[in-house]
Amino acid sequence: MSKQGSVYSGSKRWWVVSVVLVILTLLARVCNAAATCTTGDSEALLIFKASFNDPGNILDTWVNGTNCCSWTGVVCDSSGRVIKLSVLSPPPQRGQPLVRNPSFSGVVGASLGNLTELQSLDLTNVNFSGSPIPIAWGLLVNLNSLQLLSTSLGGRIPRAFGKLVLLKTLSIAGNFMPHPLPVEICQLIQLETVDVEGDQLTGSLPACITAWKNVSTIRFAANDLSGPIPAFLGDLATLTLLDLSNNHFSGAIPSALAKLPNLQFLLLSENRLTGQIPPALGNIVPLFSLSLSQNLLSGSIPPSLGKLRSLFGLDLFGNQLSGTIPAELGSLKALQLLTLYSNHLTGYIPPELGNLSHGVDIDISNNFLSGTIPPSLGNLVQGSLAASNNRLIGGFPIGLLKLGSVVLSHNLLSSLTPTAPVPSSNQTHVFLLHLDYNHFTGPFPSWLSNLSQANEILLNNNFLTGSIPVSLLLLPQLIILNLSSNPLATQLPTVTFTSNVGILDVHSSGLYGPITSKFLSSFPNLSQSFLQHNRLSGPLPAEIGSALNHMIGTLDLSYNDLTGSVPSSISNLTFLTSLDLSHNHFSGPVPHIP
Repeated sequence: MSKQGSVYSGSKRWWVVSVVLVILTLLARVCNAAATCTTGDSEALLIFKASFNDPGNILDTWVNGTNCCSWTGVVCDSSGRVIKLSVLSPPPQRGQPLVRNPSFSGVVGASLGNLTELQSLDLTNVNFSGSPIPIAWGLLVNLNSLQLLSTSLGGRIPRAFGKLVLLKTLSIAGNFMPHPLPVEICQLIQLETVDVEGDQLTGSLPACITAWKNVSTIRFAANDLSGPIPAFLGDLATLTLLDLSNNHFSGAIPSALAKLPNLQFLLLSENRLTGQIPPALGNIVPLFSLSLSQNLLSGSIPPSLGKLRSLFGLDLFGNQLSGTIPAELGSLKALQLLTLYSNHLTGYIPPELGNLSHGVDIDISNNFLSGTIPPSLGNLVQGSLAASNNRLIGGFPIGLLKLGSVVLSHNLLSSLTPTAPVPSSNQTHVFLLHLDYNHFTGPFPSWLSNLSQANEILLNNNFLTGSIPVSLLLLPQLIILNLSSNPLATQLPTVTFTSNVGILDVHSSGLYGPITSKFLSSFPNLSQSFLQHNRLSGPLPAEIGSALNHMIGTLDLSYNDLTGSVPSSISNLTFLTSLDLSHNHFSGPVPHIP
């Protein structure tokens, strides 16, 4: 079949499926409307409603004497028994996402335990004000989905939930008082999704959870669980997501997790894990996200992780990892996020990282990396590179201008002279360029005028000299420009121009000569200006109050050689929150600024 025929066939199948879904939805509505709610179920729902504050009239259709099968959020079977209850906010306006009403609050209703045919219960984001789940809910033996996310429940997970043996989805995150996970939950052998994130669970994981033979998602994040991560988790062969992040787990990562043949997400960050990263994790072929950050892991990064060809995110920051960055990581063609910052990594940046896909975000800051920056990283078009606080030397690879964000602060880089062709203005995508606190020398490079997308440029604390290029000030998207703490030894520009820069910092740069009204009026959007610790001289222009943007908030002219009186027009700058004129040679009073 041709490609065109294949597309047509797929479109046709989509149309048929859509029609079928619409028909089934209409049939469900007709059946629901035809059913007459049983008296017991109607009474149970009205008792539940009576304990609620409902300023949004979410339950305004719940009226005594009417058919509860037609009430908002209620679905009945053909016999009139309630099988689904979903309390949501009123429908949103067109184009808006569905949001639930945060002001809807009340008490968890024990009467819902009388809805013994209930199959699905969703009360997500309902504020239960710390009331506990009633034991009577243990009577909901036909329940297969229970969703109580962010409901401000009190108490603990009831042991009676062990009776809900048909349950497939258990989502009760963000609730409760501190308590261990009741072992009765292990009796729910049909479970496919377990989400108990942020429920203040304590203790260790019970071995009985291996009874969950069908489970695909386990999310125990943001609890107070402790002890080692148990090796028996490797027996849950159907698991696709394991999230144990933000707990107090300690000890080594068990290699047994590599036995999980379907695992796509392994999230173990923010614990107290020690030891090395098991090389066997590189055998989990479908792994999409591996997050081991903010632990106490040591040793080197296993080269075997380069075999995870489906990996989208590799998050190892905030550990004590040492050794070099494996060149094998350059084989991760699907990778979009690589965070290795705040470790003890040494050696060179492998050029193979330039083989990663376009748009990848790499953060290798706060390590002990040395050597030059590989020019191959310029291949990561529209991606980002953060490698600040290392020991990198040499020049700035001009190809990095093709990236969206480049942060190389606090290194030993020394040259801004291109050693390769400069990308044209339509090839440069960089909007954030941080080259501050390096050893760059000489005048400002001409390629700076190509950065038409740049919002923020930091070149402060280097050894740059010469005049400030007006072409730099004219960059159309530039908002923040910091050239401070360079030995520029030049005057402020005297030509006419109009700049969009909003924050200009040129303090401690050896600037001399006058501050003219022409210069000040060149920045109509200026909100913060730092000119302190220079050798600027002469009087301030009398028109300073009209030349400057009237909404400027910070103006620092301290530690210069300015003379004369402070112009009265400065009182027009009514949005100033910080004005520093100290350590100059002004005479007379400072005008009042309302």
